[in-house]
Amino acid sequence: MRRAPGPRGTFLLGNLSAFRRDPLGCLAQAAQGYGDIVRLRFGPVTAHLLNHPDDIEAVLSRGGRAYDKATRSASRIAATTGRSLLSGDHQAWQRHRRLIQPVFQPSVFSGIDPELDRLIDPMVRRWVEEGQVDLVDEMMQLVISAAIRVLFSEDIDPRRIIAPLEVALADTWRRIEAPFDLSMLSERLHRRAFRRAVAALDALVLDLIQARRGAEAPPDDVLTRLLDAHAAEGDSGLSDTELRDATLTLLLAGHETTANALAWALFHAAERFETAPPARIFAEALRLHPSIWIIERRATRALEIDGYAIPRGSSVLISPFLLHRRRDFWPDPEQFDPERFAERMPRAREGYLPFGLGSHRCVGLYLANRIALRVIERVFAQVRLHHQGGPSPRHAPGITLRHANPVWVRVTSRTGV
Repeated sequence: MRRAPGPRGTFLLGNLSAFRRDPLGCLAQAAQGYGDIVRLRFGPVTAHLLNHPDDIEAVLSRGGRAYDKATRSASRIAATTGRSLLSGDHQAWQRHRRLIQPVFQPSVFSGIDPELDRLIDPMVRRWVEEGQVDLVDEMMQLVISAAIRVLFSEDIDPRRIIAPLEVALADTWRRIEAPFDLSMLSERLHRRAFRRAVAALDALVLDLIQARRGAEAPPDDVLTRLLDAHAAEGDSGLSDTELRDATLTLLLAGHETTANALAWALFHAAERFETAPPARIFAEALRLHPSIWIIERRATRALEIDGYAIPRGSSVLISPFLLHRRRDFWPDPEQFDPERFAERMPRAREGYLPFGLGSHRCVGLYLANRIALRVIERVFAQVRLHHQGGPSPRHAPGITLRHANPVWVRVTSRTGV
């Protein structure tokens, strides 16, 4: 088998320095220069970037045990979320998925619109009073509040979660990019700010779990259903540590990805696409700005893709950000155009991968869509958003695809709110 082509990089770090300077640019240039399978080296790690739907589907959907999540990125994320859906190996992932999947059926969230409106409508009224807002900050606060309310039936100051999560996520990405970090030797060698952030999140999550266990008439929400599933499984159910990991994962995944995409959706729709169907607006925002912009898997044995050797233990990288910009699937890919989704939702084999694929497809995609569509609908029914000018929003790739700068818009009332 042949060795896949790719940029040489430097002797010690390979392509790591270029990736750290500009992750999106590094991957885009690699795909443009070397094709749909590119060999990269990040220090001691060999990786292959795949950028064709057929190869991506072969890994994520049909790969089976040939590819797993025992990757560098998963090990770094596990320092925050434990061995959960985001970072668990095959056995741990299966346990979490088996208990969590039934809890996230669409029927569980059929009545959440009034709860969402209770958060959205006061926010919109405040926007009119203030006259201008930063969509990034607003969506982070709104979506974390909605996630807490829907998942745990609680009203908690969103800053209590956003602040430590930002510290934890930033440090996690720093460790993913670093060729070596002291925390690799011992968990006790994590930076103090990271340890404090995780401790704050632990205290909040464990308080939620303990309070719910002692409740005489617990609400019928995700946390109660998780605890019920845990009890029904007996000794084989999720342990207290696993419940903590699952709950923290839901908090992280339940707000970070949706909030990022919503801020982009509202920004792009302002002034031009406010009357477009919310589903099309959100789908196009996820195409241009997929919150999960990169996916990593590890080859569990020596493999071959399209005649190229994939060594055992090497990484396979998939970037929805790049896939969503392929001109052979998306004409004028840099343009925001909700009408691309007028007929139906494209499949992964057609170059659309916002929520993953196969058995690891995002368990919360229905809830994320439900929250996002309600927000878009309620916002544009009541106000108009106007671009402020100034620098365009830029990407800040990390654990998720965040915004590098605030996204300010001017707000005017549409209905006299």
